[in-house]
Amino acid sequence: MKNIYTLFASLFVTTALIAQPILNSEDLHTGYSFNQYLLSNVNTADLIPSGANITWDLSNTTATLIGTVDFLEMSETPYQAEYPEANFAMKFITTGFPTNYSLFNHSTTKFEEVANNVGTDNPVSFLNYRTVLTFPFTFNLSITDTYQKENQEEKTITITYDSYGTFIANDTTFNNTVRLFTDDDTNIALTWWNSSPSVPIFRANSEGFILWQITSTPTGIKEVYSNQLFDMYPNPATNELHILNKELLSKIEIYNSAGQFQFSTNQSVIDISVLKPGAYILKAWSVKGSTSQQFVKQ
Repeated sequence: MKNIYTLFASLFVTTALIAQPILNSEDLHTGYSFNQYLLSNVNTADLIPSGANITWDLSNTTATLIGTVDFLEMSETPYQAEYPEANFAMKFITTGFPTNYSLFNHSTTKFEEVANNVGTDNPVSFLNYRTVLTFPFTFNLSITDTYQKENQEEKTITITYDSYGTFIANDTTFNNTVRLFTDDDTNIALTWWNSSPSVPIFRANSEGFILWQITSTPTGIKEVYSNQLFDMYPNPATNELHILNKELLSKIEIYNSAGQFQFSTNQSVIDISVLKPGAYILKAWSVKGSTSQQFVKQ
């Protein structure tokens, strides 16, 4: 880990702007729960490639469960009255540490940190919030913002969406992932996010390598992890059908209930507005074969 700063500092490359996943405000929800794992045997060089359609393969690492995280409404915490400006909470339960909360303000344009370490003897509040995400966050976009913690001087954070592609770890494949390069007052971190829904997948910094794995989802949204090659939501659907991949999918085809082909795609968000109301079959292919699931178009 001693060389992580030097390695990460060489990450920026210029790439052509092509189709890419986007982080949108409406895709970030409360209601998710996660297990957190500490990954060991990580080859830092596997994290360095950047640009478009990159594959980061950490399948040979070892994962050790270290705790859980819940995405909560502020009304589900003891701190709603104390932090009225916050509307989004993350509850962390980590082995060997007290339960603590990070609190955020989630708007249509930004996701900003209001406080952290709340619930411990050393809570931290921000006089000027620290930006975590901006919306919409698109490939090659870089933002620089100032923030200030109580009793500290102002600091600067720069966040760059420098890469997207496929992230593989702990026997799970995530497609359409976004990588963010963060320079927080010279503290360097890399963070991978799933784009739809917008949830963190993996974080690498000088403190270690942390994998986030969904264990439960908001009502009506299926879990990412299943025996199927993919999950999808919502079902029934009106205009859009969202695909959550467990394996890298090479092709997706839509058929009506009579088995008649409708169209094919390779997108994780499928426009189904052209379909008539009724039952349909979505068939997907990966290197492991194919599988089908039924959905209803309203």
